[in-house]
Amino acid sequence: MDNISYYSNAATKRAVSRVRYPCPLPTSNPSVYGGTQGGRVRNHGGNKYSPLLVGGGELLHKKKLRAIFSFVIFLCMGFGNLLAKDLSDKEYIIGPEDVLEIQVWDNEDLGCVTEVSLEGAFTFPLIGRVRAGGLSITGLERLIEEKLADGYLISPHVNVSVKEYKSQKVSILGAVKNPGSYALKRKTDILEVISQAGGFTDKAGQIITIVRPKPTQQNGHITHSGKEKENAIITLDLSDFKASSAYDNFPVMNGDSIYVNLAPRIFVTGEVKKAGEFPWEKGLTVRQAISLAGGHTDKASPRRVIISRMEDGKEKELKPKMDDLVIPGDIIKIPGRYF
Repeated sequence: MDNISYYSNAATKRAVSRVRYPCPLPTSNPSVYGGTQGGRVRNHGGNKYSPLLVGGGELLHKKKLRAIFSFVIFLCMGFGNLLAKDLSDKEYIIGPEDVLEIQVWDNEDLGCVTEVSLEGAFTFPLIGRVRAGGLSITGLERLIEEKLADGYLISPHVNVSVKEYKSQKVSILGAVKNPGSYALKRKTDILEVISQAGGFTDKAGQIITIVRPKPTQQNGHITHSGKEKENAIITLDLSDFKASSAYDNFPVMNGDSIYVNLAPRIFVTGEVKKAGEFPWEKGLTVRQAISLAGGHTDKASPRRVIISRMEDGKEKELKPKMDDLVIPGDIIKIPGRYF
């Protein structure tokens, strides 16, 4: 460059114009940015005078951002589910025989585990008798905080949790794997209760019957009158669950007796491969009923099928077509051929 400066101005301009000023690579490995070609850095869409973050480098950067974003969403969803569950637990209505664990922050000596009496109350240190029946967990926390703040503690913070749920129960019977009594720990829908009972058996039908006693208020807690005439009878159809999810969020209530009915049955006899009793479903036709029995034998006369059906307490014989519907209790007879 020192020799070039002795030339004329025109020559100097020509020499300087031949000097290249490529952007220096921030790494000693140019292949990270697409490699080199003929002494030049290959450009995959970026400015030739700026660091090339296009190509492999930018793709890697995008993948990292996408992975981080997905992880953050996953954490948020998990936290949201835990928060929703915790809020749901706080809505639980306390009743007799529930066992509560009560903690007062920075005052461990006040913490205790207590059982709510049949009158819906319990005794707590310093403040004495506390009526909890009919209150939510959140409501009880606020009540204890107010009583402690009245001359005992400064800005107390109380946390209440249920160790044993005893006051709110439902009974589930019928075609479930584990019939029995189940505690309601929060607002619970019908499908969740059935799941707690182990789910349906193979013989479960589509009809669920719920007997719901009329609620009454006693000692701040909802009880039941015990009079059968005042009970409400609710019938749910499982086919509605499958079709429109109309009852997916159907809530059960304290004292409900839930009965999962057995599936209605039909009977197929005569010239079929597997005569016997079969479950009935809505829309079942004569042809489908015969198919459930393995189909007719070679000796059968399908055109002479007979259905025995009870109507008004009397048994009647019908001559149906193959696409006619059958109803629960039907006896389908497939006679043999004469020749």
